[in-house]
Amino acid sequence: MSYVQWNPFRELSVFRTPVGRTFRPGGSITEDSGTESSWTPAVDVYETEDHALVVSADLSGVDPKDVSVTLEDGMLTLAGERKFESTGDKGRVYRTERAYGSFRRSFSVPNTVDGDGVTAEHKDGTLRVTLPQKEDAKPQRITVKAA
Repeated sequence: MSYVQWNPFRELSVFRTPVGRTFRPGGSITEDSGTESSWTPAVDVYETEDHALVVSADLSGVDPKDVSVTLEDGMLTLAGERKFESTGDKGRVYRTERAYGSFRRSFSVPNTVDGDGVTAEHKDGTLRVTLPQKEDAKPQRITVKAA
């Protein structure tokens, strides 16, 4: 699987968010425009022994109800939101290092993926999306006969 499109400036935004929070009073979770900041969850993509593709995303602190997984036109999209846990009247926030706000990751998937068999499970802060291959797309071992 490959990423949809690489944007080098998006990579730099990883540094901007923590630094910007340091200088904002109260560790604000909003961008200067007033909208919630975005973040990018870490993702592992691998293939299992039965040739299914697995996308495993680190979504600690994200409620499964706030996660959306779609597969459309060969594109797998993970989207959702990590909401800020307000302290309410309990005290002030002195430091906020975790990222909050919405996220969206998209991956192109091969046409050998069986879209009807895709499953998603959110457990212990990890989202695991399994994309099985179509039966006719799985590798077949061909025996070589002596002539």
